[in-house]
Amino acid sequence: MSGHSEREQEVLEGLDLLLRLDTEREQRLSLLDTHAVLRALADRIRHEHGFDIALAGLVEDRDLVLRIWAGTQHDALHDLPVPLGLGVGGRVAAVGRPVVVGDYCRSDRITHDFDSQVSRERVTGMVGLPIGSGAARGVIYGAMRNATEISDRTVDALGRLSHLATLAVDVADGAATLADTSVAAERRRIAESLHDSVGAMLFGIGSSLRRLQTEAHETPFVTQRLAMIEHQLSLAGSTLRESVSRLRDTRSDHDPGRLAADVADSVRSFELRTGAPASFVPVGRTPELDPERRAVLVRAVGEALLNVEKHARARSVAVTLAAYDDRVSVAVMDDGVGQPGPDGQATDRCAAADDGPAARGTGAGLPALRTRVERLGGSLRLVQEEDGTTLRCDVPLPRPTVS
Repeated sequence: MSGHSEREQEVLEGLDLLLRLDTEREQRLSLLDTHAVLRALADRIRHEHGFDIALAGLVEDRDLVLRIWAGTQHDALHDLPVPLGLGVGGRVAAVGRPVVVGDYCRSDRITHDFDSQVSRERVTGMVGLPIGSGAARGVIYGAMRNATEISDRTVDALGRLSHLATLAVDVADGAATLADTSVAAERRRIAESLHDSVGAMLFGIGSSLRRLQTEAHETPFVTQRLAMIEHQLSLAGSTLRESVSRLRDTRSDHDPGRLAADVADSVRSFELRTGAPASFVPVGRTPELDPERRAVLVRAVGEALLNVEKHARARSVAVTLAAYDDRVSVAVMDDGVGQPGPDGQATDRCAAADDGPAARGTGAGLPALRTRVERLGGSLRLVQEEDGTTLRCDVPLPRPTVS
């Protein structure tokens, strides 16, 4: 019985930890408050660059929503949803480039769905710049109440602020990805703990019940009650299996977060096998990928880490995952001696992963992987230098389907 009590305590602790995961995730993300960064940039737009009004917003679902404002005299622009393509901000978000108008209500460069809101602030000149690497994640604005031309120099200066906003969004996305992968890992660990502890407990109780049924076969009432308990125990076992299954597999094949979770698993496994510190750094928001592309990227990370483990004698490893306009890239960087060539010496060169001595020293895995990567239109490169080795795998994003 004492063994069962210990298992029960482990289960209770695991369930309590599961309940705390979402709270901890929110606390971690609050340290990377994108809105706080945008508010600071809005103040700089006004005070450093002479604009009367500064606005900023991120794309939420399908609309740009103006959550940040400074210098407004009315609330018409506050929390305003702007569909992509409409007005200055909607056009910026749609095309991913700056848009400048000298007279908002008369400009033929934009639609005029928001003339009434803009007119209430007596705005004439306005500029909007995109936030985000790749598809626009948001827009920052500067607006003037006098018919003053907005110079190219001013637009360039605001471009530097939009770059800062992009960095803030990318860092926040990366932090969210890390938090999500941590939650996924904890869910799997709790699932394994529940399976091992509660599963063993139910099995033991079931065995005891069956022995009691054998011993009490001449007492119909007791036998009937034991059969009822066994049925309830069977239902509890089914519920446990369903719960464990949900905890273990919470993502669909096309979930954008699945790639990051799989890469994070590979990095954690490498650390456990080798004892070498390894960090995972996701940059920006990972787009939705089909299972084949995701599998190739995860395989690239796994193959690179295996080669580091076998050959590099590295003290530390870093793995990055980044999304660009047209591709997703993973890179595995180590500070070891490099992969050995045919003569047993590390090489110092940049090579395709199956081209020449640098690749031959890594075994058959990388050439086979490169074939899979190139079949998708991507590339696999191995860069070896004095201070370590980097393997980089780029896979193009799938082309949008034409309806």
